[in-house]
Amino acid sequence: MKKSVVLFFLLLLKTIFAQHNLEFFLQEAYKNNPQLKEFSQSFINTRLERELINAENVLPKISLTANYLFAPFFNNNGKIISTNPGANAIGYDVGITNGGLYSAQINLEKNLFNGYLTDALEQQILIKDGAVKNNIILLKHELEKQVTDIYLQTYLSFKLLNLENEILSSIKKEESIAAILLTSGLLKESEILLLKIEVDNQTNAINNSTVQFRTNLNQLLILCDIKDTSITQIDSVELKLVNASKESFFNKKFENDSLALLNQQTIFESKYQPQVSLFFNTGLNAIEIEGIQRKFGLSAGINFSMPIFDGNQKSITRQQNDLSLKSISFYKEYFSNQLNNQRKNSLDKIQSQKNNLNNLQNQIKNYEKVILISESELKQGNISMVDYLTILKNFIELKKNFITVQFEYQSEINSYNYWNW
Repeated sequence: MKKSVVLFFLLLLKTIFAQHNLEFFLQEAYKNNPQLKEFSQSFINTRLERELINAENVLPKISLTANYLFAPFFNNNGKIISTNPGANAIGYDVGITNGGLYSAQINLEKNLFNGYLTDALEQQILIKDGAVKNNIILLKHELEKQVTDIYLQTYLSFKLLNLENEILSSIKKEESIAAILLTSGLLKESEILLLKIEVDNQTNAINNSTVQFRTNLNQLLILCDIKDTSITQIDSVELKLVNASKESFFNKKFENDSLALLNQQTIFESKYQPQVSLFFNTGLNAIEIEGIQRKFGLSAGINFSMPIFDGNQKSITRQQNDLSLKSISFYKEYFSNQLNNQRKNSLDKIQSQKNNLNNLQNQIKNYEKVILISESELKQGNISMVDYLTILKNFIELKKNFITVQFEYQSEINSYNYWNW
């Protein structure tokens, strides 16, 4: 019983203090995105398309037909239906109507030698499948970029909020020191009031930072379709540069488009192949009702057709496809140049921001020493509270600048990783 209770509380603590890191939000975005769900259903449709191709081009067609034609004759010695009307009979020419038609048949037809078409249609499905798979990868990559951007923005506001709280704690600590200095005559009462004003200003800054953090966090939750609004903090993140992939999935789209065009041409040209089909039927087929019980039989045969001339449609469509393929090639080359420019631009920014971060880190280390010295001088009455607060504000702005540049650095890495893929 005790073990069960301990296990329950461990699970409860795990739930309460669950890690909400970047990977958590990415997985939620992938899981909840409606377009990704739609793409996953397309693979079910692929199976159905294969079955449809088999049904239309491989399996035999079986049908039941029934016909009745009534073609009466008048002034024919009392015979309404006849295959041999008299000279005075009035009605349709018997050569056209055969006097009537009584038919009830089962028909079977099967295409032969159409492997060229079925292979082309199967290839079309494979190309569609490849395009869908690439679209899934591209969409996930796009979501990764978007979620990471907002996550970084949220983490920036989270760090700034923490910094504001640290600053408030530091100023409140100075309040207790200032009270002692006031009684010893080392501080003026106006300086104490100035310190209280800074506490109020800092409280307002915390409120503003809290609102900004909640706003960014809500944007992240909306993008990932997360309904849990109890999340109040997120984990730190440190992105790394990734190596370029051997085969860009961006360019894969152009390849799929080219393959689709070539496949369309193959399907179009399949109609120039000899078309052969076998047919068979059995049942009733009669033109007179007399002796109809003996008019049951069967027939079979072969249909053959092959186009001879259609106005050079094959040549025209090939020329059209060649133009489309050239257009795809132009777009691919243009996009590749854009990719290279984006990568180079991102790398230049990353290097610049890295240098800025190193400089800011050195400044912060030096300023931390200045703060310690200033606190000591304030306690000894060697500097005024105004001077100390000025130094503290400069230090605060420096740390805020450092956090902002960290965000820009990580954001640019995210941008580079997006294009370098």
